[in-house]
Amino acid sequence: MIIYEHTFPFELIVIAVAASLLLGLASAWFYLPRKLANVPLIVLYLIILLGLGWCLLLPGLKDQIKQLRKPRFIVAVDTSQSMSLTPEEAVPSRWANAQSALQQPWFNTLAGECDIEILPFSTEVSDPLSREDLGEIQPEGNSTLLREALRKIADRSTGLNVEGMLVLTDGHDTYEALDDWAELERPFPLYTARLEPVAAWQQEPDLRVDAVTTLKRVTVGWKSELKVRISGQGTRGAPVSAQLFRNDELLAEMPTQIPDEGGERELTFDLDHPEVGSFKYRVFLPALEDEKNTKDNDYEVGVEVGDAKLRLLYVEGIPRWEYKFIRRVLLANEQITPVIFFTGADGAPVGGTPIGNTTADMTPEQLGYFKIVMLGNLDAEELGETRAQNLTKFVEDGGSLVLLGGTKAWDEGGLLETDLGKTLPVRANAIQTLEGDNAYPVRLSSTALSHPAFQGDPTLWENIPPVLSLFTGFTESAAAETLVLAETASGPQPMVVSQRFGQGKVAVILTDSLWRWRLDPNVSETKPYDRFWGQLISWLLPREDSLEANRLRITADRDQVFFGEKVEIQARLGGDSPPPIESIEAVITFPDDREVPYGMSSKLITLPSGKSFPGHAYEFAPKEAGLHTVVASAVVNGETITSDPFSLYVKSFSPETVPRPARLKILQSLANASGGQYFETMDELNSGLSNIEVRATEETSSEFRSLWREWVVVILLMVLIAASWVFRKTRNMP
Repeated sequence: MIIYEHTFPFELIVIAVAASLLLGLASAWFYLPRKLANVPLIVLYLIILLGLGWCLLLPGLKDQIKQLRKPRFIVAVDTSQSMSLTPEEAVPSRWANAQSALQQPWFNTLAGECDIEILPFSTEVSDPLSREDLGEIQPEGNSTLLREALRKIADRSTGLNVEGMLVLTDGHDTYEALDDWAELERPFPLYTARLEPVAAWQQEPDLRVDAVTTLKRVTVGWKSELKVRISGQGTRGAPVSAQLFRNDELLAEMPTQIPDEGGERELTFDLDHPEVGSFKYRVFLPALEDEKNTKDNDYEVGVEVGDAKLRLLYVEGIPRWEYKFIRRVLLANEQITPVIFFTGADGAPVGGTPIGNTTADMTPEQLGYFKIVMLGNLDAEELGETRAQNLTKFVEDGGSLVLLGGTKAWDEGGLLETDLGKTLPVRANAIQTLEGDNAYPVRLSSTALSHPAFQGDPTLWENIPPVLSLFTGFTESAAAETLVLAETASGPQPMVVSQRFGQGKVAVILTDSLWRWRLDPNVSETKPYDRFWGQLISWLLPREDSLEANRLRITADRDQVFFGEKVEIQARLGGDSPPPIESIEAVITFPDDREVPYGMSSKLITLPSGKSFPGHAYEFAPKEAGLHTVVASAVVNGETITSDPFSLYVKSFSPETVPRPARLKILQSLANASGGQYFETMDELNSGLSNIEVRATEETSSEFRSLWREWVVVILLMVLIAASWVFRKTRNMP
């Protein structure tokens, strides 16, 4: 089939050729003698012009070729040390049986219809080997990344016609704590086989804690599960008891049975988390009679129980009526965890709630722990300029501030005269305190009807109790929103005013008798006091995406770590577009309570979902077994952000050298989930693979060559041009 590849417009090429033909014919008509002998010359010129025009179209010849493509069949061979294990010297090892599987007749049968590719793997997938080359190597891998190897092989084979894959392995994965990965779908069938005799592991008694999985960060009051996978052999029918300790105190005990010939069990413990703190859970298997190897009989995991409620700091002066009622509301609010201080008899702050290590100093580090700060009846001197400046920065960076105020806070020498004054939605003019026997009626402003602090049924706000005091003489700032007004003899006065300042929010209460909303018997059903504070606090709290952006998270690139291996500690900020980290380090607490800092370098962190984020990492090689705790600290925009603790348990042995049966459950799950087949014997394997229906694919390919620059075409044009020149010379034409 002839095709044309010209990029110049076809119409213009036709016009150019036609114009050349007309010009040539006109020249011949006017300048050549009208003799029959000149006709060949004219025809010759016409042929040359048409040939050049055809070449301008860049003609080519395209031929389609159809051919059958043999599919690919992959053999993945585990080369880790566990493949060299055998239940006894007289029994061939798993590695020997894997080699034997490749020498069966199915290999040659399938090789006639498929391209067979043999891929060794342990921690990495190696380059393809022949059967002969594979027979020359020994299984020496220190770890087995079975799940990761299968994923990498599938990625390599994307777009290829793969008939299936034989996986010669014992089913152990030293990185995966759970087995659910084996039930994932695969792009092609997987075939697996038993590589050791049935009931081969009737050996000396041994119990093992293979894996412990649980939520490492939970909220106080939650319930969670701790799952334990144990295995062993040689129990002689004796019961096995798994003991669970919390901070070295026996918490629960669960009996089970493991067959004498070997097997595994999964146990589930239910955990309660009534207290906030760091807790160490230890799973322990009491040794069997005559059990020699007890290093793998226990496993530890750390769990951080935190209070997921957002924290609010409330600092009051000398306790008053407002303090009494606002404290109750804050303690009842499930959205927050309040930390409350009030001024004691000696003028020093006193804790009104359990406060832990928190003080009322309001340093930048302490304020970073809170999302909302409430100030009561304090004057400028009591607050102090340093704390005022820290609070201003706190609001600018996204914190929320509430000023309950009072006679000292709003009077001369009050909070408006500190650096905090510039954040407030009101400015002082001629401040006066209105109070007495007369009550001041209260109503919502038109702005409040659409404000989050007053959302819900508007009829609930039709009857609002009056207040007994007001602080007047204020003017609203340009960005202020007046939410509640009080009626006075001189007209409506602002009572609740809010605004956004920087990235934060500020609200002021210009009365010290808001507590009257709580006591008025006419509103016992609508409860305006509780609703107002509940909805105002909800508005003051930052959005979830803002919280995520300031949350530093620690993870590891693997679930299980064994002595002598390396693990990558990873850290990243939450949110889709986190701010840049100026510096970061991880402090690792070792089992002997030593704390060692390690610098972390920038790296792209890939989550299990496949999504990647900029982060930091440190490759840690533990040199002692036991529970390690990691805490990272990062400097972001000049402030320090600290992560929650992350626990990492390092086992004292390498599972690759521990005598134990093959994990047939994994092998069966891989085959069943992928649509393949599990073989119990070599005869079954040989028969099953020999009878695979191979589906060759027909592929169409194209061969293309350019005609316009073929030597035949070029020579022909040159011959025609030379012939025209000879013709003219023989006729004595110029």
